[in-house]
Amino acid sequence: MGALLLRNIKLYFANIPSVIISCLGALISFFIYIGFLKENLLSAWQHVANATEILDLWIMAGITAITAITTSFQALGQMIKDKEKRIAADISLTDLTWIRQNFAYVFSSCLVSILMQIITLLVMGGYFKLVDKITLPFQSYPGLIIFIIVGAIVATLLNMLIIFLIHSTTTFTRVAAIISAVSGFAVGAYVPYGALSAPAQNLVKWVPNSYEAAGLRSLLLDNMIKEEDNGHISEYLGIHFKLNGHQLSELEGLYLMLGLSFILACIVVGVLLISKRRD
Repeated sequence: MGALLLRNIKLYFANIPSVIISCLGALISFFIYIGFLKENLLSAWQHVANATEILDLWIMAGITAITAITTSFQALGQMIKDKEKRIAADISLTDLTWIRQNFAYVFSSCLVSILMQIITLLVMGGYFKLVDKITLPFQSYPGLIIFIIVGAIVATLLNMLIIFLIHSTTTFTRVAAIISAVSGFAVGAYVPYGALSAPAQNLVKWVPNSYEAAGLRSLLLDNMIKEEDNGHISEYLGIHFKLNGHQLSELEGLYLMLGLSFILACIVVGVLLISKRRD
């Protein structure tokens, strides 16, 4: 399984256009923020000290969560290509079991998502350090890595369920474009969570990686927001979600993502077993 895992990762990074496309959703939101949203938001936040730093760190968290979704889905595209080219059938002739073969795609996609999130975060951090003189708080690094890893896992498992419904690279490309377009809204990155309507806020809460975005925002912004918050900034920026009136902490958000990952993993295994029996 290790050989297949490494092969999938190498194929992903060997195709530079594919890597760029998989980051398109994140890149678009980043450029939209820099070119259009930032000045408008700052003009409305003139009364808030450190508004530039708050907004920069807020968008970094959202874009990192977008990257988890788009890159893991793009990496899973190798599974569709292998099936279409009958490579998957050839692999099944080896001593690699069918379940392990499928989970090699899952694990490689998780690793790709983790790497691409870290790269995206470093690129944005470098840009904002040069332009706005903003540095990521050092004490947040361990927490950021944990949320990035769990975010990659939950995004990959959810995307795997979507991949089961796709049987051609043409359909995959179209679905990838849709996911790239909607992921920014799904995690509350294009528009601040508090600016969304109540139904839209409820939809955001149904997206597993929205809790990754909230956790990353909390790690990057909590100390700063505590100094500036008048009771509305945290909720407006989607730093802490409320479920049934209870405001989730970072740890509770992480536990929720882990629980969702377990449920999704069980569903993925179940679907794999059912599809194997049908074959």
